[in-house]
Amino acid sequence: MINIEKFVQIRKDQKLSQTDLCHGICTQSTLSKFENNGQVPSFKILKQLCDRLNIEVGDIMTSSDEKKVARLLFEADFSFINFDYAKILNILSQINPQNLKRDEDKVHYHFLRGQYALKSDRNQMSALFYFNNILTTDNLPKNDIYRLLALNGCSQIYAKQGETEKAQHYYDQILKSIMDVDITNVLTTMHILAILCDAGEFYGERKMYKESNSLLRYGYKIGIEQHAIFYMARILLRQGINDMEQAKKKEITSQHLHDACAFARINRNRITLEKARKLLKQLNA
Repeated sequence: MINIEKFVQIRKDQKLSQTDLCHGICTQSTLSKFENNGQVPSFKILKQLCDRLNIEVGDIMTSSDEKKVARLLFEADFSFINFDYAKILNILSQINPQNLKRDEDKVHYHFLRGQYALKSDRNQMSALFYFNNILTTDNLPKNDIYRLLALNGCSQIYAKQGETEKAQHYYDQILKSIMDVDITNVLTTMHILAILCDAGEFYGERKMYKESNSLLRYGYKIGIEQHAIFYMARILLRQGINDMEQAKKKEITSQHLHDACAFARINRNRITLEKARKLLKQLNA
């Protein structure tokens, strides 16, 4: 979606070093990871970098005909992280799905529509419609992040409806492919951590500890490597719960729960913090 080579060329044409460009906006390491490894920074940072270059974010999209749509989808995705549903609806209303030509834009759009239906409208049937549009897309790779997000959405819906077997059917598909996802940017990192967290909790609640712990450990590994802490409290809390239910050593369980408390305080996640503290009291009783 983003033409990184074009971005780099514009910077060089303006005779700006990475240090000059990122000063006061982000670290040089963040800019380097974007230019050299394709790790796209937050939309806010990307926009500030483009502003300094006197260009629009849309100017570095892959195609002039599709740059507006790509920019809008990209911006809407980041808005979900901030739970800004009014902004998301405004963005989606600017896109005519019939004009989408690229499959990647179509599945991206259907995910955003499905997620909005699920999280904002609370309309599970509409959400399933959009998610199934993704799952029935021809030649979509099994490890495509939006396919996995669609599977996760379907799983959550069926779990809430009490249809556990259907929910597990979708989560089992996630389990087979999620570790093959190529994590290249912050958006993919956040998406994959959300899936790992949801799936880890699902399997843990059903006492399928092997599957749950595998997903949670992988999520923790990604969070550490990518410096992404948003989901760490939930991951560690579920690990602590799994430890207690499996009667693991008190030291291991305690460490997971104490770490869950620490990350919950950082993220101001009161619900997770209260749950972890309660379990620590039970553990030490």
